Amino acid sequence: MNDTCIIMKLLPEFILLVGACGVLLLGVTRASLNSSITSLVTFLVLAVALGASLQAGSPDGTYAHLGLWLTSLTYYARVLTLGIGMLLVLANWHQPTSTERGEYMGLILLSLLGLLLTASANDMLILFFAIELVSIPTYVLIAMSRLDKRATEACVKYFFLGALAAALLAYGLSFLYGASGTTLLHHVTASGVTATLPAGSHMSGAALIGLLLVIGGLSFKIAAVPFHVYVADVYEGAAAPMTGLLGFVPKFAGFIALIKILAAFQWQLPSQVMWLLWILAAASMTVGNVLALLQKNVKRMLAYSSIAHTGYMLVALLVGPIAGRGPLHDGIAALLFYVTIYGAMNLGVFAVLTSFRVGDREMETLDDLGGLARRAPIASLALAICVVSLMGLPPTAGFLGKMFVFSSAFSLSTTHAFHGPLVVLAIVGVLNAAIAAAYYLRIVAAAYMGDEKEPAIASGGFPTRLAFCCCSFPLLLLFAWPIELSNQAQSATTEIVATAHHSNTQLVAIDSLTASVDDVADSQAPSSTAK
Repeated sequence: MNDTCIIMKLLPEFILLVGACGVLLLGVTRASLNSSITSLVTFLVLAVALGASLQAGSPDGTYAHLGLWLTSLTYYARVLTLGIGMLLVLANWHQPTSTERGEYMGLILLSLLGLLLTASANDMLILFFAIELVSIPTYVLIAMSRLDKRATEACVKYFFLGALAAALLAYGLSFLYGASGTTLLHHVTASGVTATLPAGSHMSGAALIGLLLVIGGLSFKIAAVPFHVYVADVYEGAAAPMTGLLGFVPKFAGFIALIKILAAFQWQLPSQVMWLLWILAAASMTVGNVLALLQKNVKRMLAYSSIAHTGYMLVALLVGPIAGRGPLHDGIAALLFYVTIYGAMNLGVFAVLTSFRVGDREMETLDDLGGLARRAPIASLALAICVVSLMGLPPTAGFLGKMFVFSSAFSLSTTHAFHGPLVVLAIVGVLNAAIAAAYYLRIVAAAYMGDEKEPAIASGGFPTRLAFCCCSFPLLLLFAWPIELSNQAQSATTEIVATAHHSNTQLVAIDSLTASVDDVADSQAPSSTAK
């Protein structure tokens, strides 16, 4: 395949790469002193990349070269990432200082590029580097987002814990390489697709250890318990628009990576791994919502809320793909639908917070929101729509997202060994959604019924107002007409279902793996006869 064909297949990625370099160079010119120039160029780069993605359409799944495999999931991730990315640029339009605008916007583009490459990766090395390309720019962006000691502290915490997660992920992938003998996740040929990792009764001890380590490393990216300890401090320390990025981009990348790894195992998992994911889901929902109840700072509240939403998404991940079924039954389609809605409604709340200042600081606490509805009715309405959607109530798309996730948990056959636990997990999720309503309603009540203790002053200009409008009001439209997004989410699972042999998650006995695990441990131990 010639170079021209490769560039055309990866045109959106090349546009982001060239655009990021161009924005970085623009940052050293006099034009960068005008924040609108740098932000406008960044916005246009994303718009052009989105146009190129829509023009190319969904790949047919036959292109698999250079460690990449372009599938319908790639197309879904491209459109979603670039669309949300444009909203992120609007929310961050005036956030960076005049001397750092080029670097700030360039790093945003590079992080989004990493997410696109994660969705295309078919090689463990490329997958690892793509995820790190998502994460490393965010470490710098947190420190650059505001001139505050809390931002520096948040950056340091996020960096060191991120380095630990990267080490776990790399170590786990090395075990998977040892178990499979190749870094490829799937062999794609004209005759079909073959998963490379040993699955089912053929799963080795090395593969099991690698899978557990990979789940641990990616749990940091998606902010699942117990890898959630950094979230509240980082959300509070970073500027509000940057927090909107942190709530979506790393989380989406982590879930895409998990989907790819489990697909390489053909979704045939040991029951103990299923129980591990079950515990992660239940703990993330419960811990996130309970801790959010104790908060008065809205950003910390939403930080713990993001942990709870990770738990909801893990429910759908546990269900796995089901051939020919939409988000009501297919867990992966439900997850893709939900993460789209979550990206918009979560960013919408932070865009509203970005649009106002209280004195010389950001709007952050419930007291800061007091009386906002009387001063800014449109912003308050947008805030209420996003919060109600996070709560999962009609007439917002968040209701459909939760309905799809929880209903997919009932799609397993009653004869399936994990049918009962998933039904219980869905009930736990519904109870947690009811708990979450308590703190979400406090946000709406503060804006509409709270007393104004210090007047909120509009800031951020037209771009941030456009951002929260584009995040909130379409949630009402998606509730009334979800069919297009639902169909796209279902189409995105085409190749995933093929790797799962047209069935949902299968359980395998772990007894046969015990000896293999012992063998791996023995092979790592020094020989007693060594001199």
